[in-house]
Amino acid sequence: MDKENSRPSPVCGDDLPRLMLDPARPLIYNVDDTDGIYFMINRRLSGCAALFFSRPMSKNAGWATLDGKPLPAFMETMHLDVGTSASCLGVPLRGKLRYGQHAVLSIGGWTDQEGRCMAPVDIEVYAEEQAQPEAAFAAHEALALQAAEDGIVLLKNEGGLLPLPEGTTLNFFGKGLHEFRTCAVGAGKTNQRYTIGLLQAACRETHYTVNQALADFYACGEDRVPDQAMLAQARAQSDTAIMVLTRAAGENQDITSDPGEFELSADERGLIDTLRDTFAHVAVVLNVGHPISLAFTREKGVDAVLYSGFGGMLGGQAIVNVLTGRVNPSGKLPDTWADHYADIPSAANFYDARQGKPRFGADDSDVWLDTVYEENIFVGYRYFESTAKELAHYPFGFGLSYTTFALTVQDFRPTEENVVITVSVTNTGRVAGREVVQIYLHKPEGARANARLELVHFAKTKLLAPGESETLAFRVAPRRMSGYDEALGAFVMEKGCYTFYAGNSVAQLTCCGEVNNPARRVVRHAPVRMKAVCPIHAMQSAQDSPCGACSGVKQERRLSPLRPVCFPTSSRKPRRTEARLTFADVRQHPEQLTAFVDSLSVEQLARISVCFSHGWGMEGRGEAGRLARPEGLELPAFVVADGNSGVNLNDKNIGLPSGTTLCASFDRALMEQVGRVIGEEARRLGIDMILATAFNLHRNPLNGRNAEYFSEDPLLAGVMAGCYCRGLEGAGVGGCYKHVMANNAETSRKRNQSVIPQQALRELYFAAFEYALEEYEPLSVMTSYNAVNGRFTSADPELIQGLLMEELHFQGFVMTDWSSYDTADVVEMAAAGVSWITPGSSDDTFTAPLVQAVRSGKLSEGQLRDNVQRLLDALLKLEQRKGAAVHAEVSVS
Repeated sequence: MDKENSRPSPVCGDDLPRLMLDPARPLIYNVDDTDGIYFMINRRLSGCAALFFSRPMSKNAGWATLDGKPLPAFMETMHLDVGTSASCLGVPLRGKLRYGQHAVLSIGGWTDQEGRCMAPVDIEVYAEEQAQPEAAFAAHEALALQAAEDGIVLLKNEGGLLPLPEGTTLNFFGKGLHEFRTCAVGAGKTNQRYTIGLLQAACRETHYTVNQALADFYACGEDRVPDQAMLAQARAQSDTAIMVLTRAAGENQDITSDPGEFELSADERGLIDTLRDTFAHVAVVLNVGHPISLAFTREKGVDAVLYSGFGGMLGGQAIVNVLTGRVNPSGKLPDTWADHYADIPSAANFYDARQGKPRFGADDSDVWLDTVYEENIFVGYRYFESTAKELAHYPFGFGLSYTTFALTVQDFRPTEENVVITVSVTNTGRVAGREVVQIYLHKPEGARANARLELVHFAKTKLLAPGESETLAFRVAPRRMSGYDEALGAFVMEKGCYTFYAGNSVAQLTCCGEVNNPARRVVRHAPVRMKAVCPIHAMQSAQDSPCGACSGVKQERRLSPLRPVCFPTSSRKPRRTEARLTFADVRQHPEQLTAFVDSLSVEQLARISVCFSHGWGMEGRGEAGRLARPEGLELPAFVVADGNSGVNLNDKNIGLPSGTTLCASFDRALMEQVGRVIGEEARRLGIDMILATAFNLHRNPLNGRNAEYFSEDPLLAGVMAGCYCRGLEGAGVGGCYKHVMANNAETSRKRNQSVIPQQALRELYFAAFEYALEEYEPLSVMTSYNAVNGRFTSADPELIQGLLMEELHFQGFVMTDWSSYDTADVVEMAAAGVSWITPGSSDDTFTAPLVQAVRSGKLSEGQLRDNVQRLLDALLKLEQRKGAAVHAEVSVS
């Protein structure tokens, strides 16, 4: 829906309920937006036009038709924000319209809660024409295609079923053919210039034929089994069936372990069984944003499994290129895929709204949760590879190819500074391909628990022709060989033997060599911070249900127990100067920044500390926020937008794959190019900072936001995020690491406390950000909504000033996630070191408490000045990077 559709206009008298749109103007429908913008708030609205009413409505049975044909419309109460709701009519349109088609949507019979019935209304609906590629964006879109291709993972290929030979008729089964998803919803959503879905890409093929009868049949939007005549016809055209499984995913709600989400639905199970019985071969395409149970792929008759994730604007073309063999798949799983949800170590401590239990969204104000990380460091492969059970189906780092590779350890050489490992990779097959070399470490046992294997390095080869070799060198520093010792308050290397392995997955390894550490030694001092207030085992024993069905749900409406603040306030003395400086002066003389900040009044400091506005209203462009610019200071415009896979605005732009698919490439150079492309598109659209990358760890597959995030492994996630941000800021647009830390669930995320053992906090959840900052330092870091060990992250000085600034020497500024002040206190945020509180407002709602706190002594004025100086210093750096990017582009042209 565009902004024109949002203008309120009554369809009848003011005493009757009315739709909040102008029926004289067409309702614009985007055929390629599979789920729609309001799916983030209400999962029932997938594929629907969302029509809002002027007053609260009842859920009586009104009616809706499209060109006279009935539609199963439904009324929902939409919780748009804390304390704000509206009645919304969901009208399913997915699959009902083609590009450029006009239709008449008729609505009537719906009554408000006082029994007054709306007057019937006819609304013209127009499905947008499909845009065509433009030469100006050819290079960007070529990268989008490459990223989608390189992130595809071939999980199974019995008998070499794939690639399909020329002349094959493509028998596609399943609603996923028409519900093909290219992105997540929420912050990771893209508004791409155009989309090439799977069906459209397949229909463009000249050497393959699409079974159009099947394709038309699955416009029904269900995973039905066709009748016997259609099955027989399909079998006569090809002995191979291709099942397309899809799942929506995104911000604001978690999924469940129910059928149709983590498990197969009954319809999907029935269709798969029919295909196995009918066809000689079955291939499955996984258009999903998170791991699901793939137990069915063990069965005889399922020959090939291709995991594509959400591939962006050209995701459909990427799948076709792999199915036909034009591209050899080279992706690797950034997560472990288990057959059964109960086998996942965090399953007992993750709220699972299965079997009809209530789903809690981000803004359910009466629901608080304690999520206890009882599994400690044993997440993903760290757990599965450390047990004797064979529970994992597809292991971390796994991915097949249409060719074969030989990995040979050429050199293993410990030095005083690191361990050097050299691995030669040779393509021993018949087609060109790329391979990923992964280096793992087995550490000696010490005073704390160790996983049997940990990823300590990785690299991807170039495209190797048959018979061609490449040698890759890896240097493993002591930090990656150490573990956290809480008693000592340090990262240490234990005494004993360190064994290194190289391979192409965690389950396929060759020993490289061993290093004997003669004595326990400290690698880096790191004091205990953010320690859980209660012992982990005590909190676990207090959970309502050991199976996680209602684990941790509380009704106290507060965070408890609260960890006290134990971090010194800023030592900066308020030195007000009368110098009449502006930011323009600081641009010319950056050394005057401190003097400029000292010249600001407390009111000006507070105003700069709070985001001024956003463009999320229906009349806006969709930008997430803008910097306040008090009069006379000549501060620059500073506009930020969500991203990760594109520029999340109402303006159409690039659509790259979602985070997990990008990470599955295991390709540092590609990630840097992805960041640069998004940066160039953002700069063109007037955006100064992209709120990316988001790379919280995949602790549990039910997290709704997993598709946007990267991996279960902190090293892989952090390094890939750092490469992305290097490219982004190389294009002159700021980057923002988020969400620090442990934003591992969407269920009541603003009231969800992560209770984490110190070892897991240090070695996993904060380590991802440590590795990212080691790779590249962006302008900003964003805190998460959740609390960690008794304090909200946005108001935690131990996290912000201790871990980030003191230990990792982070020089950028820290900002909050949007509306974190719904549960955390704005004064405590500023006291903790937050420079920018978002989304704020243009009035004094959030600035007045800061001013009052300074005057009362509750908030240090020096701390407020420190916060603002960090933000303004970042703006100076941004202008320098923008200038360097423009200069580089001019030089190239």
